[in-house]
Amino acid sequence: MHINSRQLRYFISIADLGSLGRAAQALHIAQPALSRQLRLLEEAVGTPLMERNARGMALTPAGHSYYQSARKLLDDSVAAAARAVRAAHGEVGHLNLGFSEIYAWHETVLRALQTYRRECPDVAFTIEAMLSGAVTQHVLDGQLDLALAYTGPLADDSPLAAVPWMEDTYLLAIHEDSALARHPPSRLADLNNEDFILFRRDQSPQLHDLMIRHFHQSGFSPRIVQEGTTHYTVLGLVAAGLGCTVIPTSAERRLPPGVKLIAVSDLDIRMPINLIWRHDNPSTLIPRIVELLCGRGQGV
Repeated sequence: MHINSRQLRYFISIADLGSLGRAAQALHIAQPALSRQLRLLEEAVGTPLMERNARGMALTPAGHSYYQSARKLLDDSVAAAARAVRAAHGEVGHLNLGFSEIYAWHETVLRALQTYRRECPDVAFTIEAMLSGAVTQHVLDGQLDLALAYTGPLADDSPLAAVPWMEDTYLLAIHEDSALARHPPSRLADLNNEDFILFRRDQSPQLHDLMIRHFHQSGFSPRIVQEGTTHYTVLGLVAAGLGCTVIPTSAERRLPPGVKLIAVSDLDIRMPINLIWRHDNPSTLIPRIVELLCGRGQGV
């Protein structure tokens, strides 16, 4: 059985107008041609859908039943076409984003999500919180569309596209009731006898190694007594009074109770954060979110 949308449209028009002649005029088609299309539709369905009466054309009982389904099919077809056009323009769909929780509170991220939602209310977001190493791997695996991450230099043949977003610096996070709060360290080496908290290396190997290398160059060999999986799990351990840590300055937007951040003269870790996605990601939503987060679309 072959039925096309044109035949459905013709059938609905005849039913709505109650006349082959009026429907032919409205559709700009010759009446005999319209009558033939109706016959072909009835043959395909397998039963008469309309019958002539003194007023013109009327639906048969089967026609009444078929009319409802035909109307829904035609409406669904129009809606599907409109949705496809909107999807092609990045106005509908779903984006999977990943970044550390500290950047979920960054004003640029909040403003970008608010603007995108206002412009395209049919675009939905899922946000996963994890550190740079884990989030980068999720982008490479195709589990995330975009991420904010420290990646280090990317190889020329990397499957990842990257746009600079910001450069974060680091501060020392301590508990406000600790001895370090009463006698702040002047340099990293002053922390050699302190309990130190850090994220697990497997969560972001490049960032972990960057930190440890910087510590050793500054004469600091951290005594790591606790580990977390994200920046905020680490800050939670600091809030519990279990030690100190270093944390991106952006974390100051939302600190747990009891935690304060202080500068240390030789704590000079600079972490460039990129917005990353796969070159081969076909999502039409990516260009707009790149523009909103970074102020431009870059080779998307």
